[in-house]
Amino acid sequence: MRALFVLCTLSVLAVLCVPPVLAEDAVEAKPHTDQQLKEHEVFDRFEEKFKSDDVDDQIQILRWFGMWRHKKVLRKIKSIWLKNGDYELRAVAAEGLGHQTPYARKSGKYLVDGLDKMKRMASREDPEGDELLAQTLESRAIVAGIKAVGALGYKDGWDTLKVYIDHYDDNVAIAMMLTCGRLKEYRALPILLEWFNFYPDGYSYAGGSVKVDTGAAGNADAKAAKAKWKAKYGSRAKKARPLVWEKMVEAIKMLTGETFSKPKQLAEWMKENKLLLRKHGA
Repeated sequence: MRALFVLCTLSVLAVLCVPPVLAEDAVEAKPHTDQQLKEHEVFDRFEEKFKSDDVDDQIQILRWFGMWRHKKVLRKIKSIWLKNGDYELRAVAAEGLGHQTPYARKSGKYLVDGLDKMKRMASREDPEGDELLAQTLESRAIVAGIKAVGALGYKDGWDTLKVYIDHYDDNVAIAMMLTCGRLKEYRALPILLEWFNFYPDGYSYAGGSVKVDTGAAGNADAKAAKAKWKAKYGSRAKKARPLVWEKMVEAIKMLTGETFSKPKQLAEWMKENKLLLRKHGA
C-alpha cells in the first residue's frame, strides 16, 4: 500500500481504494472498524487532500471519505455539513451523512438541524449572475440533505422539513415531495392537497392559467409557460410549476397507490382513508 501511495496520486487512490463494501455488508449496514480505517489511511488521506485549494479535489476526497461508516467520520462530515461556507461541499457532506446508516438517528438529526438553518435559502425570485450561482449551490445542498434524510429513513424531523414541500425552488420542492413518498410520510398528504389546489395542472394558480404548446423538446415548454405566466400575472409570487406538478402526482401515487389528475380525487381518497391517515398522524 505504501508503494502504491508513492507511485499514485491521492486522487487516483481515492478512486481505487474505495471502502470495502460487499453486497451483504451494504444490506447489513455494518460500521467500518478502526482497523479498516487505519489500513486504508482514511483520515490521513482525507486531511491531506482536503487542504487543497481546488474545490474539485475537496469534493472528490470528501465523497470518498463519507462512504466510510464510522463515528469519527460522522463527526467530521457533520461539522462540514453544519458549518462549511461552501454549499457544494455541504451537499457532498450531506451525501456522506446519508451513508451513515449504522448511526441513522444521529445522522438524521444533524441533517434536519442543517436543513432547519437553510429554510430561507434558494428562494430568490428570478436570480441572475452571482445570485443565480449562489441559489443553485444552495439548492443543491438542500436537495442533498433532503435525499439523505430519505436514505436514512429518518422521520423525526417532519415539523422542520414539511415547509420544503412548498419551497420556491422547483428542485427542492421535488426532492421533498418524492422523499415523503419514499418514506410513506402520510402527514404530507394534506399539504400536497393544498399544493394541488394551488396548481391544479401545474400551469394554473388560483383560477388563472396559461396554455402553451410549443412542441419543443426538453424543458422549453416549461420555460415558455413561465414567460407567458409572468407576462399575464406580473410579479405574483406564485409561478407556473409543471415539472413539480408531475413529481407531485408521482409522490401522491407512492403514498396512495393511485394516480390522480384532479385535487378533488385526492380529497375523496383522503376522506375514504381517514382512519389510515389518522393512524399516521395526518
